[in-house]
Amino acid sequence: MAFVSEVPAAARKLLLPSGAAMARTLGDVGLGFDLDGAAHLLSALWELIKAKAAALAAFFASLLAALAKKADELFPPETRSETLSQWLRFGVTVVLPALVLLCFLRCCWRCCCARGRGGRMMVAPGRRGVRMPRDAFEANPRSYFRDLHAKKALVS
Repeated sequence: MAFVSEVPAAARKLLLPSGAAMARTLGDVGLGFDLDGAAHLLSALWELIKAKAAALAAFFASLLAALAKKADELFPPETRSETLSQWLRFGVTVVLPALVLLCFLRCCWRCCCARGRGGRMMVAPGRRGVRMPRDAFEANPRSYFRDLHAKKALVS
């Protein structure tokens, strides 16, 4: 390193590989940052994080205990199996078929009934997620792309 003798003294301190030299140089500049203080700050921060995590875990444990207590009030151990079987029977005979019917009707509405309001929809090519009627595109794709390159607005 022949150029080290030509470098000013403050810059030479930055070239030193040790962390102590870096902290000394930053202190000389006036930043007042030393690595020992940073380690102390980080360890204090880590202790604070651990304390908050322990408090959060205790909160969730008490929340689960309160929920278990409320469940025992709603479903006493003497009648718990009967009540749960009634809820299960209601879910299987009423809720599950209603959900299946709802999904079926939604699917039919999207595929079949959407034709009444302009047909099935598609994502317009080159327009960043804008939707357009599929029939309008399939009728004349050439004019669609001509309008796209001419930067005309999409007419649905």
